[in-house]
Amino acid sequence: MGRKRGQGEGSIRKRPDGKWEARYSHGRNAEGKQIQKSLYGKTRKEVQEKLNAVLHSIDNNAYVEPSKITVGEWLTIWLNDYKKISIKPTTFTNYRLRVENYLKPELGEILLKDLSSIQIQKMITKLTMKRLSPEFIRGIYTNLHAALKQAIKDGLLIRNVADTVTLPKYVKPQTEILTPDEQVRFIDTAKSHYLGELFILDLGTGLRLGEILAMSWGSVDFEKNTMSVSSTLNVIKDFDDPEAKWHKAFGTPKTQSSNRKIPLIPSVKKILENQIEYQANLKRELGEAFDNKHNLVFTTKIGNPLDPRNMQKVFHDILAKAQIDKKKIHSLRHSFASRGLEQGIELKVMQELLGHSSIKMTADLYTHVLPEKKEEAIMKLENTIAF
Repeated sequence: MGRKRGQGEGSIRKRPDGKWEARYSHGRNAEGKQIQKSLYGKTRKEVQEKLNAVLHSIDNNAYVEPSKITVGEWLTIWLNDYKKISIKPTTFTNYRLRVENYLKPELGEILLKDLSSIQIQKMITKLTMKRLSPEFIRGIYTNLHAALKQAIKDGLLIRNVADTVTLPKYVKPQTEILTPDEQVRFIDTAKSHYLGELFILDLGTGLRLGEILAMSWGSVDFEKNTMSVSSTLNVIKDFDDPEAKWHKAFGTPKTQSSNRKIPLIPSVKKILENQIEYQANLKRELGEAFDNKHNLVFTTKIGNPLDPRNMQKVFHDILAKAQIDKKKIHSLRHSFASRGLEQGIELKVMQELLGHSSIKMTADLYTHVLPEKKEEAIMKLENTIAF
């Protein structure tokens, strides 16, 4: 005689209409009988995955009745149970801010099963009217779409209602760079600021700001004239701790390809040598008060890691003194790439110097340079067919 099915155990069958159905039990009714629930899918494999996820949540006391869970509650589960363990802390921070500041206020109180594409569309339109950039809105939408996709896998939804939403037209942001003349003025002005050489070094290496701020002396090899990029410094916060504050944290670079070696041109090597002398003077003046425990190349005047948030203000101050329009610090990285391509550095080499994951990314960012290089390159064929 077969045993009775226990609490939470499931079964799978193919329905007469061709769809697959998984049944499982959870809870008991007023008469004490087990309450049966169903999950549906197009294939047995799909339904099995949904059933496994539900049974796992029941076994771990994490099961939430699908008919009662709100969008806000599901977004929290998605963040903490699925994303927190699979993405970098800085990326998680960005996801959490999108959820807390935009998705929950607009959609959080709606039952997950009742969420409609119209409600999502209204949110997208409202965010557009607030003049948020199309790129930023797409980031918010992407997080919502991913959370709903996970809900389908877990058997909480049948379809992704975000699939039919119309997003604002994406306009590729213009790549900000310094013109050759602005670059000369910027360098001349930056030399007078105690952090100025940090920005000049960026023009000679193309590093991301977080990579520069995390650069340690151990990553610099003066004999081989190289600099290794293997860490980054960002500002993050633990949202699950009510007492937590924003703080600086070291982490790994953006992608695997971001781990790279940068050859040191003489000017960059000179900056690093100047920095050694500058820090030696600080140590003599301040003694133990100068505590560079992370062995960083660029620090505050007492040896602490620099705050990425303050660097933008310093950068803007230098731009203003040089009479250059406001730009983001990332424009220095773009300027490095543009100058390099203009001087004939091959696109593949530039990709590796920048740490891009694909050559397409590099080409897409610097299309403003490539047409001139193509024309210059093809003119080299003139002597081969001249008559």
